[in-house]
Amino acid sequence: MRGFWRKEDRDFAQACKKISVIIPMRGVHPSTESNLVAITSQKVNTDVEYIFVVDSPTDPAYELAKKYGVVIISEGEGKGAALATGLKRASGDCVVFADDDINPSPRWLYLMTAPLSSYTAVTTYRWYLGRGLCHKVRLAISNMGFPAMLDKRSRFVWGGSTSFKREFAEKTRLAEKLPKYVSDDYVVYSAIKEVGGGIWFAKGAIAPTPDPNCKLSEAFWWGVRQILMVKWHAPQGWYAGLIIYTLGFLISIALPVAGFLTGSMWMLTGLLLHPINLAKDVVRALGVRRHAGMEIRLSTVLATWAVGNFVLPMAVWASAFVKCVNWRGRRICR
Repeated sequence: MRGFWRKEDRDFAQACKKISVIIPMRGVHPSTESNLVAITSQKVNTDVEYIFVVDSPTDPAYELAKKYGVVIISEGEGKGAALATGLKRASGDCVVFADDDINPSPRWLYLMTAPLSSYTAVTTYRWYLGRGLCHKVRLAISNMGFPAMLDKRSRFVWGGSTSFKREFAEKTRLAEKLPKYVSDDYVVYSAIKEVGGGIWFAKGAIAPTPDPNCKLSEAFWWGVRQILMVKWHAPQGWYAGLIIYTLGFLISIALPVAGFLTGSMWMLTGLLLHPINLAKDVVRALGVRRHAGMEIRLSTVLATWAVGNFVLPMAVWASAFVKCVNWRGRRICR
């Protein structure tokens, strides 16, 4: 992990003649406009078009998005349908999918598109910003995906910031496939594997994500929903996670507690996992701070690690029993 964060992002020559940034939207939140300002104020030496996709002209996002780009109405329900609608409208040779809750740095778009000269797709990840217990829960669950990003063999694409060339989308019929699946990440990732493509992870493009309206119960069930996407689309990975987090909790939490209560000192050896896991979290946070330029306090890392020891296994266990999720106004069951 340390070696990954030590390496600088490679410099790629910008090969995109025009970039189409597609942003599905539903509703407006306190940070939405500042996010749109950041997304549309990018430093990149090529033409850019911003395409916002909403469900209806009556959505408050419609009028706000008109200030920053072209607004079109989705041809179906859900995020996948919105992205597909945007793809049909896109005129750029390079395409970026972006969420409206990110507040990226000015170099985000360059870092997300220049590597397309050498890779099939470019992706990055988010880092939640906020305060309080709810923020720590959200950040801990979100950061579960970071380890997979560090290795090209396990790397996936994060739908909040992913790019590819339009010819790739046409070849793999992305616009046709996206509305059929709950997870747009899965559709794009599967298409990349279908063509044997590679994914570049842009460390400098890691996206700050303000979360001013975080609610504790919503944050937890949001996490369960994220894990369910893995369970539904990559069940082997979910089973591996279930085993890892269950064993981790038993060894590092349950056994030491039993050891304290019974005086069995050998049970306390599981406590050795804590400094190892905390060190990994600190290295990650320092890497994000270095490459993405975010101010991340050590106290935030410590609190998130402590919360994660309990919240992460609970969310994984909950995903074993939950069969339905609410996703952008839709109830989806498997």
